Formats: sequence, structure tokens, C-alpha cells
Amino acid sequence: MSKSQKFSNLFKHHRQRWLFTLVLIFAVLGFVLAGSNYYNQGVQSLARATNNIIVLPTINHSSFVLGLDLQGGTQLVYEADVSSVPEADRLSSLEGVRDIIERRVNSAGVSEPVVQINRTINGDYRIIAELAGIKDVNEAIRMIGETPLLEFKEQSDEIQESDISPNTEAIAFNKQVMEKAQSALKETASVDWQILADKYQADLTTEDNITADGQPELFVALKDLNTGEIVNKPIQTSDAIVIAKILNKSEQANPFKDQEGQPATITSYQTQLLSFVAQDESPVLNIGDNWKSTELSGKNLKRATLQFNPQDSTPEVSLEFDNEGSSMFADITERNIGKPVAIFLDGYAISVPTVNERIPDGRAVISGQFNVQEAKLLVQRLNTGALPVPINLVSQQTVGASLGQKSINNSITAGLLGFLLVAIFMILFYRLPGVMSVLSLGVYALTVLTIFKTSPVWLALIFLAILVVLFITVFNYLKIFDGIFSAGLFAVILIFLVYYANQPVTLTLAGIAGFILSVGMAVDANVLIFERMKEELRSGKPLAAALDEGFKRAWPSIRDGNITTILTCFVLMGFGTGLVKGFGATLFIGVSISMFSSIVITYILLKVFNGNWLDRHRWLLGARRINK
Repeated sequence: MSKSQKFSNLFKHHRQRWLFTLVLIFAVLGFVLAGSNYYNQGVQSLARATNNIIVLPTINHSSFVLGLDLQGGTQLVYEADVSSVPEADRLSSLEGVRDIIERRVNSAGVSEPVVQINRTINGDYRIIAELAGIKDVNEAIRMIGETPLLEFKEQSDEIQESDISPNTEAIAFNKQVMEKAQSALKETASVDWQILADKYQADLTTEDNITADGQPELFVALKDLNTGEIVNKPIQTSDAIVIAKILNKSEQANPFKDQEGQPATITSYQTQLLSFVAQDESPVLNIGDNWKSTELSGKNLKRATLQFNPQDSTPEVSLEFDNEGSSMFADITERNIGKPVAIFLDGYAISVPTVNERIPDGRAVISGQFNVQEAKLLVQRLNTGALPVPINLVSQQTVGASLGQKSINNSITAGLLGFLLVAIFMILFYRLPGVMSVLSLGVYALTVLTIFKTSPVWLALIFLAILVVLFITVFNYLKIFDGIFSAGLFAVILIFLVYYANQPVTLTLAGIAGFILSVGMAVDANVLIFERMKEELRSGKPLAAALDEGFKRAWPSIRDGNITTILTCFVLMGFGTGLVKGFGATLFIGVSISMFSSIVITYILLKVFNGNWLDRHRWLLGARRINK
């Protein structure tokens, strides 16, 4: 007999023990992944208790991703101006806005933002951004609002001469702001700065690292001051007029000090700032109103880069378009040879180059009236996303973290109570099988919670691999892969579980409701199985045969019921928005795992406890022996 045959016979002989061992490993792994913080605390306690003789490995703890209603945060509602967009293109334009806002709030440090499109009964298009856990609402609003609207326009009828004129409105506005800042500066020595911020409607912030490279205007004004001193006059930067007070001054070695002309140290300041919003005073390019849209906009932008003009070394912004944009730009330049094409940013013409020849490679250059820092900022903003349509903030709502914590506590209480009631019902009505179903329900809860959160990739793969092995082994043994429906259902579930195991699920109140609902549904299959098993026992079949037949005969009903629920979940995830999607996702995960726990885990546990002693005490199964 070959070694492979010996191993096969050994596995068949001890099949239940091997499967039970895998279930234990699976349950322990689920606890480690789902309750990583408790596991790590236990490892540390064990190490201290044994004087570091027993030191188990720890894993990186990752928290569950909570939605706005649980974590607290801000909901921003923007109204999109689609009046200049054809009706057929409005939805795609709004989808572009949604994707851009997601990228912008992600770059601001907001994890798992929910950005969705909504159309009111009046036909208005709105973008709803839910920013869970946001710390600085005003900064998020500024970042979203600053997203530039990039457009390319051509002259419609007559060629007009352009001229550059001073931005008189911005200069007049900044003059008023400067006077306000000077009045506030006179009070800084005697009045609390927070009071001044409220009085003059300014922003009070603390900057930890002001250097010559990062903020040159501020650095120059601060370099002759000592700690605790205040600037003697307001400082005008590109976007604000500020009053500064040095809180701390630090110096560190310059990593490039060996280069000639470099200082030996780099000086940085921690500074308290009172900031007054200013406007850009860049000259206005007046080109008239006789321009029409070419439909080429920021949504066709692939990337923007900073470069310098080889002739005069002035900063320029190079634009590269996607395939669609390149084709459109080639057509625009071909029909406008010898004519100007204007580049508009946020409704203002920032560059009006004359087309000399057709440009087929989809590249353009903006050579506006800006310095290096302004060019860098423009490149950053364009790469983050240029809005295809303008948006306007119409509503802001803040959810406090304390309200979210109360919702979490209530949800946990409801979940535990539901679990307890289900456990009591199953044990009272089905006795030993009920106990097994409760144990499998515990494994079910650990499995679902593990999929809800982000786990180390290698551990997640091991976890899913064990799940697949157990699933296939039991289903193959029971021979309930009865055709394309069962195989297709298994394949779909596996694909989605791998997807959700790699991408954390954002939990909302609706999502938790879906999870709690699936707890009750998780034992539905066990009820069908146990009732079928009791029927087989009453008909006089041996316990082992009745156990197998109970699972086999209950499977078609379990399969069909779960397929209908999963199809409903797909509809909710595909066509729903926000909370509805979250409910559908958590319900799908719960229903999918319930088939694994109610059939595979319960079957293995019952097989382990199966024996002559149980056949003699059938009251533990809720069925009596029939005397023939």
C-alpha cells in the first residue's frame, strides 16, 4: 500500500477528528482576527505572568470601520449647476464630480467617505458627502470647494483682443481685510486670541513646522523674533492675511549641509496664527464674453505636471488628457489654427494661447500669471480632480460622536439579547442539536465580524482557505452539490467573501440591523435540518443515517430560500444608496456565512458527539425510539 493510500485511509478513519480540529483552528483564528485587541491583551498578560517565558505573536489591530451615524462626523450637501451640460451627459458629469470629491476627502485623511448622487423631485442634482470621523469640518469644506473647474473654450463669432487689468475687486477687499487685521493686532497683547478670532471672524490655528521652504512669507517675518513675541504688522500670504506669535523655535541639522551655500541647520517655528481670508490679487485677463464651450473639461484630464519655460524660465503647468480628451483636443486645435483657445479655471480665463498647428498628442500648456508656489498648488489641485461642473454647498449637518457611541451601545445590547433569545429557544426545543447550533452560531458571529474588518492578508487567506476546505469536504461527503445552482451559489458567495475580506465593510445602523437580522436567519437552516432529522428518527432509521438524511433532505429548501435572499441583497447593493447598500452588504455576508455555519459547523459537531450513548438517550434529540 502506497503512502498516499495509507494517508487517505487514515483520514477517512479519523475524518471527524480532523474536521473537528479544523473547526477549532477556524474558531480560534476567527477570534484572533475579530477580537484582535482582546487577543493582544491576552498575549501581553500571558507574557507578564510567565516572565516572558511564553511569548505569543501579536497581530496588528484594526478597528471596525464605522459610518457617519455611529462614529460621528459631518454630512455636506452640494448642489450641482448642470445648466450648461446636455441632459444626456448630466449623470456621467455628476459621477465624475462624485469620484473627484472622494479623492479629495481621502487626501484630507477622511477614511471611507460616502459620496453619492441624488436628484430631488424638482430635478435638481445634488452631491451628498458623508465624512465620518472628520476632525476639521471647515478644512474639508474648503478642500472640496477649492476643487477647480477647468474648461477649454473657443471663440464663437468675432476675434476679440484680450487685455490684462488689475484685479480691483480683490485689491479693495484685501485692503479692508488688512485694516481689520491691523485693528486686531493692536489688541493681541491684552486680549485672548480666541476672543479676537470670534470678534473679527478669523481662524485661530497652530502651525507646528513653519520653514523657509514651506511658508517663505511667514518665515521671513518671524526670523527676527524670539519665542513669545508677536509680529509688528499683519503678513499677507497668497490666500490669507495673518497675525503670528512664536510659540517655539527649533533647529535641526541640515541633511544637505555639505553642499556649498547651504546653512548648517534648518530653523522651524511653532506658531499661533490668527488668519483672515484674503482674495487672489492676480491680474484679471479680460477677453470678452464671446466664447463657447468645446466640451473639453477637467473630467478629461489625465495628469498635470509643473515645468519651466525654456526661454524665460517662468513656471508652466503641462496638461495631459485621456484618450477621449486627446481626440477632442486634436479636433479643437485643428479647427482653430491661427486662432486663440481660452483655458478657463473656475470661470476665469487664465491663459489664451494661439494655436499654431494641430496637436494630436493630447497635451496643453498653461502659462498664466503665477509664481512657482501657485503653479505647484494648481498642479496639486488639478491632479486631485478638476470638477466637470460647478457645485455649491447648500447644507451642512454634524453628528456628534457621543450620539454615535450611544447607537453602538444600543446595537450591541440588541444583538446580545437577540443571540440569547435564539440560543434559549434552540436549546429548549432541540436540546443537544440546539446546543450544537448555538456553538455554530458563535462561530458564525466570529466569521462575520472577521469579514467586516481589515485583517492581515496572509491570515485572512488562511481563514478563508480553512472555510473553503470545510465547506467542500462536508458538502462532498453529504453529496448535496446537486447541480449548477449549488455550484454557482458557492462560487458567487466565495467571490464576494474574498472581495469583502480584502475591503472592510463600513458599518452603519442599517448595516448592524442587517447583521442582527441575519443572526435569526442563521438558525433557520438548523430548524429545517433538525425537524427533518427527527422525522427520519421517528421512521425508525439509525441515528447516523437520520443525521445524514436530515442534512441532505433539508438542503434544497435551505438553498432556494438563501438564493432568493441573496438576490434581494444584490438588488439592494446594486441600486440602493448609502444606508440601503450597507444593509444589503451586511445581510448578504450574514446569509452567506449562515449556510456555512448551520450546515458545515453543526454537522461536524453533531458527528463528533454521535455514538451509541446518544442512540440510547434519544430524548436529547427530541425524538423517541420507535419499538417495532
